[in-house]
Amino acid sequence: MKSHRISVLTLALTALFVLVASATYASAQTMASPEISRLLNEAKTYAHYAESDAAELHSYSNSRLSWQTHAHQLEIIRGHINHMGKLLQQMEDIRHEGSSYQQDAIDRIDPLLRQMADQLTVTIEHGNKWPERIHMMKYKNYTKACYDLASQTSKLISDIVAYDKAMATQQMYEHQLEMSEQSE
Repeated sequence: MKSHRISVLTLALTALFVLVASATYASAQTMASPEISRLLNEAKTYAHYAESDAAELHSYSNSRLSWQTHAHQLEIIRGHINHMGKLLQQMEDIRHEGSSYQQDAIDRIDPLLRQMADQLTVTIEHGNKWPERIHMMKYKNYTKACYDLASQTSKLISDIVAYDKAMATQQMYEHQLEMSEQSE
């Protein structure tokens, strides 16, 4: 009878250990990655730069500035998009460390960033092929599309960063609450 109680107690303790370990593992899996948060914040900065520079480029299409000025502005925007692409790749490389909402954020940024890059490429190619047509409607539409995509990307990443900060704060408070409950 005594050995039966010990084995039931051992079984109960083992089950409790597995439950606690599983809960701890699940909790760790839902925690946001500070590195992904940092990369998202940096991407937000470059998305804002791209939006601002794309707005400036679009304003050029209503002026008589030279094609060289347009080309220079397009290169600046390309640099911002390329930098965001590198940041996105770094996030992809560590996505397994991120929370589910961070992984979703990476998945949402990727296609929009690709669209930005594709639209910028079309705009650059048009400007290179027909530099004398940078004041015509087709080019103006291209620059407007560049701006619209940059604006959407900037807003998306800004919203993601704000959500990420809110979730990090919530997780910190939940952790503090768990710690105070354990100490009682």
